[in-house]
Amino acid sequence: MIRTDDAAATGRTEGVAVAASAGDGAAAVAAAPSPTGALARVLRRLRSETRLVLPAVVLIGGALGFFLLPGHLLYAGSSALVAGIIGLALFLPIAALREMPLNAAGLAGLGAYLYANVASSGGVGNVLLGGLVAAAAVTGLSVVGGLASLVVTGLYFVVASLVLQIGIEKVIFSIPGVTGGAAGEAVPQPVLQGWFDSQRAIYLVVAGFALAVGTVVWWVRRSRFGLHSVLVGHVPEGASAVGVRNWLVKLMVFAFSGVLIGIAGCLFAFINGTPPGTQSFILIISVLYVAIPIASGLRDLSSVWLVAAAFTTIPIVLEPWRLSPSFLAGMILLAALIVGDRREWVAEQIRRLRHRGTLDDAGEAAAEFHAAPVPVAAATNGAATAEAASGPSIEIVGRRDTTAVGGTAPAAAAGAIAGTMALEGREITVDFGGIRAVDSVSVRVAPGQRLGIVGANGAGKTTLFNALTGFVPLHHGSVHLGDRNISGWSSFLRARAGIRRTFQIPRLVDMLTVEQNLLVGHGHGDSAERRDRIAMLLDRFGLSALCGMPVAALPFGVRREVELVRALTRTPKVLMLDEPVSGLEDEEAEKLLAVLLDLQAREGWGLLVIEHDLKFITEVAERLMVMEDGRLLVEGPIHEVMRQDEVRRVYLGELVTAQ
Repeated sequence: MIRTDDAAATGRTEGVAVAASAGDGAAAVAAAPSPTGALARVLRRLRSETRLVLPAVVLIGGALGFFLLPGHLLYAGSSALVAGIIGLALFLPIAALREMPLNAAGLAGLGAYLYANVASSGGVGNVLLGGLVAAAAVTGLSVVGGLASLVVTGLYFVVASLVLQIGIEKVIFSIPGVTGGAAGEAVPQPVLQGWFDSQRAIYLVVAGFALAVGTVVWWVRRSRFGLHSVLVGHVPEGASAVGVRNWLVKLMVFAFSGVLIGIAGCLFAFINGTPPGTQSFILIISVLYVAIPIASGLRDLSSVWLVAAAFTTIPIVLEPWRLSPSFLAGMILLAALIVGDRREWVAEQIRRLRHRGTLDDAGEAAAEFHAAPVPVAAATNGAATAEAASGPSIEIVGRRDTTAVGGTAPAAAAGAIAGTMALEGREITVDFGGIRAVDSVSVRVAPGQRLGIVGANGAGKTTLFNALTGFVPLHHGSVHLGDRNISGWSSFLRARAGIRRTFQIPRLVDMLTVEQNLLVGHGHGDSAERRDRIAMLLDRFGLSALCGMPVAALPFGVRREVELVRALTRTPKVLMLDEPVSGLEDEEAEKLLAVLLDLQAREGWGLLVIEHDLKFITEVAERLMVMEDGRLLVEGPIHEVMRQDEVRRVYLGELVTAQ
């Protein structure tokens, strides 16, 4: 339940005031100076912010390892940190793009051997040059492997990455000049004695790289590039519809992954003094590396370090027991996968233990609500039914009345109207395997015009939309924006040119918040102008209270509104809406209509709408197209079209007669 009314806010404020007055004595004691006050505040912060526990555990564990571990365990710790870097390198391809590359071990081995070949000559210059050569070569091969994701996905991409791994093993690793032969190439290491010996110095260097890599991955994950990666991987059509170059984002993700794997390869050579043998970089090791981010649950980066430490360190510690390291690593990863799959259940049990005896019934209910996993709509690449995508019931109290037209038009409104162009499709024809879905249909939406398209299911309405926006190829005909023929333009270029659209099933990323879904797309997402426009649109559509809400928790109709807002985050030249009021109540549809008409009047873009709701289409459209079996049956002013007997017979049937 989401409450935005004053009463709810007052209730929260009063609750805080009562708690403060009840604990005045404790507050007075806490206010007194104490040498442990800072530590107590940190601990209270960690208790209140559960999400900070794992990062704190990882950082404290890493620091304690440096001070407490003996030499042979420091080597195990360094190996775990390198494995964690590879796990982070695979995090974005797996979690964001939903692709699983099985070539990380081969790439890391190549980086280790290339670094050793150059760095073995000695000197700081050669060490740096070796790192650059290794990172560049591994990045290039990673991008080459990523090219497969532009053509195939899923299991087929896994097979393609497997081919690259086998190629590195059988071809590149068989060249003695690359691997350094049986003895390998010696890599410069620090030579120190005493407590701060060579192994402790190596651990410190590797930990520094690990901290830097973790910070960079954390920043990238939260950046616009990270949001674009998630959008491209989960809803590629939605990414194209907001002007994102899907192919470029994918290759950039694999390039970033390659840089990190190259760094890990250099560190492999550094901690061993010479690169390990080729058996350390075979296919089964690639499988284990892929399992690290998967076993972590793909939720947070700290879990990646813990899983990497478990499957790397424990086999080394138990090596004197003559247990198979591969068997131990497999068992640890299996346990991590099971825990990762039951992650929310484990988190809930921990919260219950932590709060047992201290929470009243209302507090326990709140804790259970926040601990419960967010239901994700049953979807494949965003294709979900309205019922599956509806999510939990959400009561929005105090939602803004959007029917009132307030405020003044933006200063750029006149310029937007002046720059608006007509979208025209001439004799659009689309075939699918010999079946003609759209047959020589022409359509034109002029600036400020509102055109509706109706027809029975399968009439070709959405296919016509897809042809105009570049999502399906034309068999015949052409598409023009103003005086430009854009028939050969891709969908993202048409979106950048101002053709913005929504889909029958909203192409939003469930795991992202409403605000994150709106910040993606072509242009400067973090610019003050765009943020102001997003805030204005959220306010006009009455969605401001949902800004930080994950999309997975929104009802289907609200998702439609969020996608509509996203299409408007950049002033369009033509806005194309595919069944915009499906899933909305009548009152909500009326409010949406009022906002749409007001925005169009102020900004001057053309509007093309597919809709089955007769009441909505008659109120929003000035002209109407009726399609049947891929052909245009009739077009004209909406009230004239509605009176035609042929339209009544083919599409409207008895409904209009009864009305």
